[in-house]
Amino acid sequence: MRPTRNCYKADFNSGKSRCPIDYGKIKGAIIVPAGEKLPAGFDGDDLREACHADLPNRIYPVLLFVEYAKNGGEPQVSATGYGPNKVTGISAQTDTFTLDGVDYGLHAELLKSKNVKRDVYYFDEDGVIYGVNDGTDVLAGIPMSCIYSTIIPHPTSGAEESLTVSFCHLDAEKSQQNYDFIDTDIRFEDALIGLTPVELVKDGDNKYHIVEKVGGYDRTPEFGTIIAANAAATIDGITAASYSNGALTLTVTQGQTPALKAPSALYAKGIEGIVEV
Repeated sequence: MRPTRNCYKADFNSGKSRCPIDYGKIKGAIIVPAGEKLPAGFDGDDLREACHADLPNRIYPVLLFVEYAKNGGEPQVSATGYGPNKVTGISAQTDTFTLDGVDYGLHAELLKSKNVKRDVYYFDEDGVIYGVNDGTDVLAGIPMSCIYSTIIPHPTSGAEESLTVSFCHLDAEKSQQNYDFIDTDIRFEDALIGLTPVELVKDGDNKYHIVEKVGGYDRTPEFGTIIAANAAATIDGITAASYSNGALTLTVTQGQTPALKAPSALYAKGIEGIVEV
């Protein structure tokens, strides 16, 4: 007997959930490395820690979103000659979100990896997180071919300044066919924090400041006391640290250049949201 085949694509279902959700407004996104997932059963503390994790396990939240625009992701229909219309595919889809404020540092960081393939989860105002079902028990992120931002840094005569971030689906049809979600009690906008690039800047003999790389905002008053109490655990290349009058005084090991430790080490001591670059 010759080999046979089945037409699985002919099988489909049209029933609705007995408990459909009201899809809420998307408030932010969580970017993860391609093929990586958020852990099963995660809570807000797990997410906070993952924001500071060592590479390549770090997650990258982008928030808060105040507007959403969908471009593409529509059925493409055409006919050959006098034949009937047929669906030939789904057009490329890009989801674009407007953020609640303009930050040029965030824009610059997003552009650094604009064409790197990554996976993305969306979360809404009601604690629902969205991704795709990849056939396992753990929700997967939506595969993206690119992520980029667009900025209008200054107001015009008719519009305010704005920053948008766009997510380009790697395969819009698969994204839509496998769309899935988990309903949680997590307030994602409180649990998540992106890392701000900073530099440890010398200011006179043994005096140092922690300064944001874009704009030069001095963050030393936020962290100086903690660092002074945990010198060896927070800064490499030193033997002691003290804090007073808005500056860190570091006793530098001979031949060494002081540098902040990895975000995971800083987080363990209560220092959140910064990474030295």
